[in-house]
Amino acid sequence: MQPSREDSPGPLNLTTIKKPFKNPRYHAPKKAKNLKQVLAAEKTQDLALNIPTYQNIECPPSIQPHQKYCDITGLLARYTDPKTGLRYHNAEIYQFIRTLSVPNVQAYLASRNAAVVLK
Repeated sequence: MQPSREDSPGPLNLTTIKKPFKNPRYHAPKKAKNLKQVLAAEKTQDLALNIPTYQNIECPPSIQPHQKYCDITGLLARYTDPKTGLRYHNAEIYQFIRTLSVPNVQAYLASRNAAVVLK
């Protein structure tokens, strides 16, 4: 019940008025743990080997083919240059690859750990 304007002498003080919409027993929910905290907590527990945890989950290799990305732009690579071995996204990038010198091509190949000696 709010006091009326006539009952209170002076300006309205909102901190003294009861607020029925607030629950006095409300507590903020706990924050989620990050992965580092979860892994540290799992190390301290002695669990059986058949109980899955973040550290012992194993899965079979994927049957989907790996996606290949353009060495120049990082977009999905649809094509591969047969002369240099560089992957490219479209014809515009292929024209750029044609202008590259051998050391530049070697640098692009080394960036994806596919160092090939070009003749």
